[in-house]
Amino acid sequence: MHRRAYIVLFIAVLASTMGIGFIGPLLPLYGRDLGAAGLQIGMIFSGFSMARLVLTPFIGRLSDKRGRKIFLALGLAIVSLFSLAYLRVETAGQLILVRVLHGAAAGLVIPIAQAYIGEISPKGREGSYMGTFTVSLFLAFGIGPLLGGPLADRFGMSAPFIVMGSLSATAFLLVLLFLPELGIHKERWKKRVPVGVLLAEPVVIALLIFRSLVSFGRGIVIPFLPFVAESRGASLSMIGVLIATNILLAGLLQIPFGRLADRVSKPLLMGLGIVASAAVIFAIPYCTTIGSLFILQAATGVAGALGFPAGLAMATQCGRRFNGMGTMMAIYNTGMSIGLILGPLGGGLVEGMFGLDNVFRGGSLVVAAGFVAFVVVMRRARVTGSLALLEEPADDDPEPEPIDRTPAELAGRPAS
Repeated sequence: MHRRAYIVLFIAVLASTMGIGFIGPLLPLYGRDLGAAGLQIGMIFSGFSMARLVLTPFIGRLSDKRGRKIFLALGLAIVSLFSLAYLRVETAGQLILVRVLHGAAAGLVIPIAQAYIGEISPKGREGSYMGTFTVSLFLAFGIGPLLGGPLADRFGMSAPFIVMGSLSATAFLLVLLFLPELGIHKERWKKRVPVGVLLAEPVVIALLIFRSLVSFGRGIVIPFLPFVAESRGASLSMIGVLIATNILLAGLLQIPFGRLADRVSKPLLMGLGIVASAAVIFAIPYCTTIGSLFILQAATGVAGALGFPAGLAMATQCGRRFNGMGTMMAIYNTGMSIGLILGPLGGGLVEGMFGLDNVFRGGSLVVAAGFVAFVVVMRRARVTGSLALLEEPADDDPEPEPIDRTPAELAGRPAS
């Protein structure tokens, strides 16, 4: 049952996220054709993350109480519908609205899927399980942009949106028909840690800082690297390959780095990942050739992959320890939304005032300053025992319910 659930979730997340990757590079052009410019172009991208930022924490908490499958299936169904809604918009404002609603629906997919995987991952192997599962995200984000442009060139601008809807609809049916529901353990829900208390835990704060910094760096590189590459003589196709090199390499490295996260210090890997990200972002303006940019993007992929499975593994430990896997994954993904909002907006502001090169220099300094904050908070987590608590088995931690039991079947079962 666990293996089937893992395979279903991997394919579903890969399919739905690849669809989002199809349209990413095309949205600025699509918005421009509808009259969008300046701030409206920014809102097309940031609106997606803003909606996810607002909705995800509530859905994550509800999934701890009501179950995962219903929210995951609902999110995939809505995403498939809004994929077609893109084709009905007539103004830039309508496009922003559809994008916001699309982001809200997408907030029901990845965090809930991660919470599901966190529930079934064995203790001590969280890094391996989460690292392997995260390959689905990186493959989707890497392959999607490579296919979206050719689809639009060959069949028209509507083709990527139709394919995105078809992929999400397929993922919805896959989840609906083949994903077993996790059992809801009432005793665990009764022992849940309040969200306010959870957010005050140093280890949770450190996780938020880490996830925000990783996403901030991505939010700096992805929108502004094409301008650097273009100035070095890269074609549009070469720019796509350049970005895909970063993402796909990071995806392939999730598996070995996930296994590494089960064997060595997770905070160490996360800290090294932050430092490496700051270094490669800072070096971007100093790459004078396309070849050097490719080498740097490969290094960026390694830096991005280094701490990612460790962060997810630690988030899984927090979700298990504090009796709220969905809540914890929602908090962790809130950091992603924060970074993806602040990165592009801050980078755009700096570019307009100080020039393109300073976008990367400034972004690198922000990530470096965040590393200092990460070290301070993680040290506090170690001193207060918050970090050590994750490694200790809880004496009163109930046995996980069988994955093939429904909430209705479990309702009449006495607490273990």
